[in-house]
Amino acid sequence: MQFPRYNFSVDSHTFELLELPKILAQLEAACACELGRARVRRLEPSTNVGEVTRRINETSQARLYLEAGKAAVFGGISDVSRLLKNAQIGSMLEAGELAAVGLFIAGARRLKGGIENASREDEDGQQFTLLVHQANRISVHPALEKAIADAIDLEGQSVKDSASLRLLKARRGMARTQAEIQSKLRAMLTSTNVQPHLQDNFVTVREGRYCLPVRAESRNSVPGIIHDRSGSGGAFFIEPQAVVELNNRLRELALEEREAIREILQELSARVGEVAGELKSSSAACGELDFTFAKARLSLKHQATAPLLGKSGFNLKAARHPLVEHCIPNDIRLGDDFDVLMLTGPNTGGKTIVLKTLGLGVLMAMCGMHICAESGSSVCLPRRVFADIGDEQSIEQSLSTFSSHMSRIIKILNEAESGDLVLFDEIGAGTDPDEGAALAKAILRSLSRRGTLVLATTHYGELKQFALSAERFQNASVEFDTKSLKPTYHLRIGVPGASNAISIASRLGLPPDLAQRAKRYLGKAREETELATQKLEATQRELREQTEEAVQEREEVQRLQREFDKKLQKLQQERDAEIAAAHAQAARIVREAQNEADSILKELRSAAKESKQTEVARGRLKSLRDKTRVNAPPIAPEPPRCHRAPVREEVEEEIEAPQVIKQGLKVGDSVRVSSFNKEGVLLTLPDNNDRVEVRIGAMKVKVPLRDISKPGGRHQPAPVAAFTGKVFGVPQEINLIGRRVDEAILELEEYLDSALLSNAKSLRIVHGRGTGALRRAVHDYLKSTRAVTSFEQAPMNEGGEGATVVTF
Repeated sequence: MQFPRYNFSVDSHTFELLELPKILAQLEAACACELGRARVRRLEPSTNVGEVTRRINETSQARLYLEAGKAAVFGGISDVSRLLKNAQIGSMLEAGELAAVGLFIAGARRLKGGIENASREDEDGQQFTLLVHQANRISVHPALEKAIADAIDLEGQSVKDSASLRLLKARRGMARTQAEIQSKLRAMLTSTNVQPHLQDNFVTVREGRYCLPVRAESRNSVPGIIHDRSGSGGAFFIEPQAVVELNNRLRELALEEREAIREILQELSARVGEVAGELKSSSAACGELDFTFAKARLSLKHQATAPLLGKSGFNLKAARHPLVEHCIPNDIRLGDDFDVLMLTGPNTGGKTIVLKTLGLGVLMAMCGMHICAESGSSVCLPRRVFADIGDEQSIEQSLSTFSSHMSRIIKILNEAESGDLVLFDEIGAGTDPDEGAALAKAILRSLSRRGTLVLATTHYGELKQFALSAERFQNASVEFDTKSLKPTYHLRIGVPGASNAISIASRLGLPPDLAQRAKRYLGKAREETELATQKLEATQRELREQTEEAVQEREEVQRLQREFDKKLQKLQQERDAEIAAAHAQAARIVREAQNEADSILKELRSAAKESKQTEVARGRLKSLRDKTRVNAPPIAPEPPRCHRAPVREEVEEEIEAPQVIKQGLKVGDSVRVSSFNKEGVLLTLPDNNDRVEVRIGAMKVKVPLRDISKPGGRHQPAPVAAFTGKVFGVPQEINLIGRRVDEAILELEEYLDSALLSNAKSLRIVHGRGTGALRRAVHDYLKSTRAVTSFEQAPMNEGGEGATVVTF
């Protein structure tokens, strides 16, 4: 297939063999405007490392830009280079041409602004530097943009009435004159003196003048000027004498309008000509940006990656041919450990696809495009790429297939140098196998000694053996499944392949006796070699499958390890939180006990002698000691950190086999606590005294096991004593004056919990008047508390607006 649009200056035949024009056609279709498409048509692979690096980095930045959800807007941008050239030499642009220039200036400004805004939003400030560099070449001309928009209707591509006062007067005069002419002519259409002489009842325009269609025989009955005659000759188009003067006036105004428009267009054209050079630079920058974003869109379409540029050799990881659907990815290496790769295998096994994948990938990289391979793939930039692929028998030149190939190969031998890439498909084919193999050896050896990198496909067993012993040569093959007798298209470097021609022929229906006869003709030594190669292929395939399974299993183990680590970390955090809460509760109990003990001691010291007062104080002190012992939560010492394996076993046991207690309940279930007539969450298993810990709202309580049941059950409350971390003897009033709102609500929450546990019926909250903020916060909290039946302002003798009475 020929692609005449792409006039490559270097070896366009190779580019067409490797299907580069098809990729460029996709790239051209991905462009948003003609400027980008023209840039694609000028594209050629480059050997300049700096230029190719910049192109690839531009593609990468444009892809990041698109992946970030940003849009590169090219609306209004078109190729105005011809218009700019005309304006620059002093030619006057028409209204439509100026409209195109105005749209271009506005579109280029929007494109530049969008890229600059994206760069400012970039946290690193480095993601779009190359795009910003291109956008900086776009010059912004707001005054000219406004002048064109004010004077030219960009959609209708005509000059606006408001473009100048002279034009406005001319057009208004024309409108008035036209209205006057039409009014007079309509009156004549209904006049009894004129109407009988008319061919049709309408007004028409001939040579810019308003006329009436008059019957040929009545042309002398309507005085005026004849301007035209109908095709049938039955009517004359006459300008009545009554409107001649008005038509003359209309013609003068039209000339005035034309002069006013010309004046406007000349002025705007001159202004465009003054900045034509800057606008040409803007046009080139817009074309480059469109071209760059097209490469990024193609990269996203093909799921391609940016190649690394190496000094020598090619290393493509999981490379795919971008034009082949469901292409099997292959690792392709050439140039590091070996310079010549001899690729063998059955027909239709994918050898040519591997050949083209390497060649096309290298050319795409040289064009600054991403390649269809995994990240980390690297290519060098050869001086030239040569290819001899396919059957090119030439009838016109009387050349056979072999002659055609040899002509191409001789040309390659005359031009190829060190570092070039040469691709041979079925080298030496089309002639006697012995002579073809001998020629192939000589050709490949000559190129290898020059330092040329070569990938060649062949069916010749002699070349496989040659590659085993020749320096800087390596065998490779495309895999063939001998069980299904189908190719797998997997490339294996270092393993020669079997042609499997007889096996394939048998699968296609060759009689078994003919297949056996063919094997005898093949010779025992050759047959053994083929069988050994087939066994090697099967072994390699099994190893690859086992490797893939091992990789999958390793990934699964790593995933499970990550999940376990997350669960372990969560459990450790929950344990640390429980310990911290217990410490805080114990500290509060100690603090409260200390305060009350100080108060009791103060009373004892103030008493002069043993009295009823001292006896009561000692009783209170004993009660305080007992209560502190009961209320203080047990704080187990933090267990020592152990090795990961034992911890994992313990945690897994706890997660996988939770202990079930009464009525099928387990830790974490919702339960009903009969003694409180409330629901909560079961936190612990029964202790030695058959007590369990339950969280009810924000508090934790210890209750007998018999006191809990499933929610909704009919378990009757038993008269039991519940041990909690709260003090049962609470005052009937709490004073929150002087507290911040958040501090006051926390203190109020704890106070209400204690009051509920002490079976209080009502209490008083002192919050003061002040600004009213604390009172509103207290009332909002009481509204959200289900235990509160009602609350109201305290009586005047008990605080009035400064206090609230709560009823449970």
